[in-house]
Amino acid sequence: MANEPVARRYAQALFSLGQEKDELEDYGKALAEAAGYFEASAELRAVLLNPALKLEERRGVLDALAQKAGWPRLFRNFTMLLLDKDRLRFIGEVDRAFQRRLDEHQGRARARVTSAVELDDGQLETLKKRLDGLTGKDVAMTTDVDEDLIGGVVARVGSTIYDGSVKTHLQRMREAILKEV
Repeated sequence: MANEPVARRYAQALFSLGQEKDELEDYGKALAEAAGYFEASAELRAVLLNPALKLEERRGVLDALAQKAGWPRLFRNFTMLLLDKDRLRFIGEVDRAFQRRLDEHQGRARARVTSAVELDDGQLETLKKRLDGLTGKDVAMTTDVDEDLIGGVVARVGSTIYDGSVKTHLQRMREAILKEV
């Protein structure tokens, strides 16, 4: 990602302000919301990134969105800076960099858990405790269902994959059998 250094710099600037003002969570929520709006709406992107429109007109649109969303004043200033510096197109990357920094600061890890069937609350709690123990962090999980796994669970925490799926176990058994022949 060519713009990752730019995104990290802006994310770090917002993170520092959030720490200073004790509003990290508020800025994180507002940033995620702003990035979601921007990435979900082609019309919004078209207006805010259109150089044919005067900067003041684009600022007016962004300010109206910020007021409607109830974003903190300093966060609104941050989005205006992104617009003014032609960096608003990178808001999704800024959000991801900010959220990674916030997770690190709070000792949290994010996990994407894929299972063959929907997991119940007890299973999710057991899995969370296990992942907390493996990572030494508080793990926030998102879940998916993939029936192709046959059974079991695959958990991705950062770049680490914990694969307890039946599908993978069967593949390993197959490879071991073929290797012996």
